[in-house]
Amino acid sequence: MDFRDDPARAPETVAPSALAASRAIPLTVGACFFMEGLDATIIATSLPQIAEALHVTPHETSVALTAYLISVSIWLAASGWLADRFEAKRVFIASILMFILGSLVCGVSADLTQLIVGRFLQGMGGAMMAPVGRLILARSFPRNQLVRAMSYMIIPGLLGPMLGPVIGGMITTYFDWRWIFFINLPLGVLGVAMAIRFLKRFAPGAPIRFDGWGFVLVAVALVAILASLEVVAAESAFGRTAMLGLGIGVAACLAYGWHARRADPILDLRLLRHRAFAVAVLGGALSRVVLGATLFLFPLYFQLALGASAVATGYLMATLAVGQIALRLGIDPLLRHLGIRRLLVANSVAMGALLVGLLAFEGDASLWLLGAFLFLFGMLHAIQLSTLGALTFSGLAEDKLGGANSIAAVVQRLAMAIGISVAAILLGYASATTGLTGASFPLPILALSAVLLLSAASFLALRRGDGDDLMR
Repeated sequence: MDFRDDPARAPETVAPSALAASRAIPLTVGACFFMEGLDATIIATSLPQIAEALHVTPHETSVALTAYLISVSIWLAASGWLADRFEAKRVFIASILMFILGSLVCGVSADLTQLIVGRFLQGMGGAMMAPVGRLILARSFPRNQLVRAMSYMIIPGLLGPMLGPVIGGMITTYFDWRWIFFINLPLGVLGVAMAIRFLKRFAPGAPIRFDGWGFVLVAVALVAILASLEVVAAESAFGRTAMLGLGIGVAACLAYGWHARRADPILDLRLLRHRAFAVAVLGGALSRVVLGATLFLFPLYFQLALGASAVATGYLMATLAVGQIALRLGIDPLLRHLGIRRLLVANSVAMGALLVGLLAFEGDASLWLLGAFLFLFGMLHAIQLSTLGALTFSGLAEDKLGGANSIAAVVQRLAMAIGISVAAILLGYASATTGLTGASFPLPILALSAVLLLSAASFLALRRGDGDDLMR
């Protein structure tokens, strides 16, 4: 018997084949996250070469980045309904195949229009891949194994965005730019093969009418808000274009709030009445604001404030990834001794303190010492993501998991985008008179530390029993 069918059994007592499957399932999902994260960051380094090959300006090629963003925003809210209606494993495999198709179209593009079409197809696949993958994970394990499964999943998922710029630079320098898209083909085929081999099938849910108006309102809200945040991040200021986009997004959100009173909305906001879910999504959003911002700030801080070279910065960010992987050594004992509530509070406070401590480093700081700092921060980073990811599904009935996952996916994407934009605005404000120097970084770093303290305070809303189903 598979240990997933008997939550009372500890993993130490199950057969080796069951243990292998317990790792294969999250690593299969994480491998697809790696492909998506790699693609999202790899293209930025090759925009000048793409522009030259397609006979357009580098500025015009940025439309390809926007096309992906818009496509993901449109399809993200529909992921839960599709997984429940057509079976999660099928939708997950279809999303990978859609991503492969989009990558192929991008790779053979002869003009900018074809590239935009390819990126839109990639966005359709990416919008389904991440949330449906998390949903499969939540349905494949008993709740008391979910944190461990999440910790395996995030390892490849976090490596993709960090390795993207490095791999993109190498491909652009030594190969043709088209290989930044063709590289997804073998990765995608491997992902499909692993999904067919390792992922479980789940019976589709009872047919529910698709909420077309809700889908449109959520899509408009996400496209408008995320586009305005992209403008803010690019300009480091909140101008008229950003204000217009944000206004449209807020209006669409308000309209959806009124629309969601119906019986079967595409995003069921009534799920926020579940305390553990609400804390995981809303309180966790504050943590994800910081996590998104640090991935933007750290490379700039190391080079501009501490004088590290681009190569040294790459090694330091790799150390961050190694720390994220190493969390597997300590997350289970921490959960047992602290519990969900105290772990999230203590972890948030510790991350805030580390961010403040980062300001103590000076230009002559030892790279070894800085690497040790990032290793520790990476561990705390991954503990936060694993625990929040599991808490999202705590205490929810099986038929509520798809809807909960869709809400979480939308909020997570917004939070990460907000984090980058807030960091860019604060950095721009601090450097308005003196230019971007080391003195520009204390303001955004201290502000992010304060956000982590707010996140810690939000986790205090958890009560006895919340998240107990995640404990072994």
